[in-house]
Amino acid sequence: MHAGSLFLASPPAAVIVSATFSRQPMPESTSSKPSAPRIAETAAGRTLTALLALFYAALATTAAGGEWHTLFIPSCFLTAALLVFCFCLIRGYKVPSPGVAGWLAAGLGGGYFFLRAWFSPWFYESVADLSLIVTALVMFMAGACAGAGSGKKSVLPTLAAVLGLLNAALWAYQNMTGTGTSWFRPDYSLFGTETDGTGLFGYKNFSAHFLSVTGFFLCAWSMASPKKWGIHLFAGLLLVAASFTCGSRAAFLNALIGLTLCFFIYTSSVFRNNRKFYTAAVLFFLLLFFSTAYAVLDLTSGAGNLTSILDVFTFGNRITLSKLAWSLAEQAPLFGHGSRMFTNLAVEFFPFPNFPNFTHHEYAQAACDYGYTGLAVMLALLLLFISLGFRSVLRLASEHPQVNPLGPAAFCALCIAAAHAYGEFIWHNPALAGAAALCCGLSCTASFSRVKASRTGGRLVLGAGAFLLAALSAWYACLAFPTWKASWQAVPASSPDGMPMLEQAAAASHDPDLVRRNILHAAGSSPAPGSERFRQLERQEEQAELLSPGNHALMAAKGLLYMHQGRYGEAERLLRPYVSFSRFDDRMYAWTTTYANSLYAWCISTAPHSPDKALSMALAVKDLMETQQRVYRYYRGEDPAVRQEHAQRRNEVNMVIQTLQARGAVPDDSWKEQ
Repeated sequence: MHAGSLFLASPPAAVIVSATFSRQPMPESTSSKPSAPRIAETAAGRTLTALLALFYAALATTAAGGEWHTLFIPSCFLTAALLVFCFCLIRGYKVPSPGVAGWLAAGLGGGYFFLRAWFSPWFYESVADLSLIVTALVMFMAGACAGAGSGKKSVLPTLAAVLGLLNAALWAYQNMTGTGTSWFRPDYSLFGTETDGTGLFGYKNFSAHFLSVTGFFLCAWSMASPKKWGIHLFAGLLLVAASFTCGSRAAFLNALIGLTLCFFIYTSSVFRNNRKFYTAAVLFFLLLFFSTAYAVLDLTSGAGNLTSILDVFTFGNRITLSKLAWSLAEQAPLFGHGSRMFTNLAVEFFPFPNFPNFTHHEYAQAACDYGYTGLAVMLALLLLFISLGFRSVLRLASEHPQVNPLGPAAFCALCIAAAHAYGEFIWHNPALAGAAALCCGLSCTASFSRVKASRTGGRLVLGAGAFLLAALSAWYACLAFPTWKASWQAVPASSPDGMPMLEQAAAASHDPDLVRRNILHAAGSSPAPGSERFRQLERQEEQAELLSPGNHALMAAKGLLYMHQGRYGEAERLLRPYVSFSRFDDRMYAWTTTYANSLYAWCISTAPHSPDKALSMALAVKDLMETQQRVYRYYRGEDPAVRQEHAQRRNEVNMVIQTLQARGAVPDDSWKEQ
C-alpha cells in the first residue's frame, strides 16, 4: 500500500535564486534552508494513510447501518489519525490546499450543518448527525489530498475493491448458509439473532448500492488510466454483477446511470478529439435525468403526476414518506426542525412500533431537518462537485498530458449517488457518506493540473479543525463504549431470559431508541414483568427523556408503561394531546393504538362501578378505531395479521358497547375532564 496515494502536495517551492551584478559574475547561491518535505514522503504521512484506511475499513464493516454505538472502533482510529495529522502540520510538512471550492465546501457546507446539528434539541439524533459530518469532513480532505497526485498508485481503488469484494463474499456466504448473522455487526445482538443481515450493511439496498458504486468507481478509474484492462476493471465488473444478486431494485438504477457515464468516460479516453460532442451529450443526459426527476418528484409539492408509476417500479410507498417530509419542511422552512427530527416526527404517522427511521429521500429529509437553507447549500455543493468532476472527464477528451484518473471515477460515483438519493438514505449511512465525501474531495483537486500547498492561514485552519475533530472523536468513543461493549452479548430475542444485552445497553446510554425498544420488549414478554421492573423501566425512560425532551416515540412507550401498571388515567392524559392534534389528515397510530388500548383497558376496569363513564370510553375507542380502519386500508391493508388483530379488538369493543347499553348505561364524558 503506497503511502503517497492519499497525501500528495504540490511540487517543492522554487529555489530562491540570488544574483549579484558586478564586474566578475558571481555563481548562483541557493538558500541554505531546506525545503519542507511533502507529507507523503514522511513516516508520519505513511502512518496517517494507514490509519485512515483502517478508519474507513472499520466504518464500512462495523457501522454501515448507522447505529451510533457501532462507531466506537472507527472513532478510535479517527482520533489517532487526526492527532498524527496535527503532528505533521506542527513539523511543517507540505499539505495540498483543497482550493477555493474545497474551502467553500468545508466552511459554508460543513460549518452550517455542523452548527445546525450541534444545536439540535435532540441529543442522540444530534450526536448521530455530528458523526456523519465529522466523517464527511475528514474523508473530504483525504480525497482532496489524493486528487492532488497522479492517482497511479492510489490506495483508494485498492481499498474500494477489497471492501467491495468482502461485501460480496459475505453476502454469498449468507446466501449459501441461509444465515443472517454478520461477522462485523455487534449491534445485531440488540435486536436478536432473528434479524436478517445482508453483507456488511445488513440491508440489501445498502449492499447493492455499495457494490455498484465501488464497482463503477473501479471501472471508471481503470478506463481513465493507461492500463484500461487491468485488475481494477475486472474487479469492478465483478462487483457490478454481484450487486444484482442482492434483490434490490436500486441496483438497476445504479447500473443504468453507471454504464452510461462509464461509456462516456471510456470514449473520452479513446477518442480525444470531439470535446464539443461529449460536452453536449453528457449535459443532455444530466438535463434529461434532472428534468425527469423533477417531473416525478416535484420539489414544490413533494410528488408529481407520475407518482403511481414510480410507486410501482421504483420506490414503493416511499412516495408517502417524501410527501410527509415536504409537509413537515413547510412548518419550519428556513432552518428545519433539527437533526433527524423526521425520524421522531414520523412516529405519529406510521404503525407502531414499525415506523420509518428515514424518509428514504435525502433531499426531502434535508429540507425537513435542515430547512430550505440546508437543502440549497447541499444542492449547490453537489452541483459544484459534479461540475468539477465533469471537468476531469473533459480533460481526457482534450488530450491533456496529465490526467488523474480518480477525477472521472469520482464524477461517475457522485452522479450515481445523486440519483440514488431520491429513493434511499445513502448520505445518512456512514460508509456511503464517507465515500461520497471522498469523491467530492477528489473532484476539488483532480481536475486541476497544479495544486498549491496550503499557506499559513490554511494550515492554521486545518490544524485547529483537526484538533477539534480529534477531541470530538475521543468524546464520541467514550460515549459509545458502554453500549458497544453491551452489544456483543448476543442472545436470541426468543430466549426465556429476555435480552440482557439490550437492557444493559439502554441502562448504560439512556439512548431513547434503545430505551424504547427495551420497554416494548419488556411489555410484550411472557410472563409479564413485576411492579419493580416497571418502576425501573420508568426511571430509565425519564433519564432518556432528559436527553431528548419531548421525544414522541418515548411518549408512546411511556404511555405503554402506564397502561401495564394500571395507571390508565395517566396514560390517557399523556397521549390525549397527540391523538387530538390533527396536524395532518393521514395521522397514524403510533400513539393512537397505545391510546386506544389504554382507554379500552380503563373502560373495562371502570365498567363495574361506573358504567356510564365506561360506555363513553368505549364509544371513543370505537370512533378512534374506525378512523384507524380507513388508514389501515391505505397503509397496511396487505398485512393480514394486523388486519385480524384490529378486527378482533373492534368486535370486543362493540360487544362491550352493546352490553352496557343493554344495562341502560348513558354516556358520561366527565372522565375527559380529569
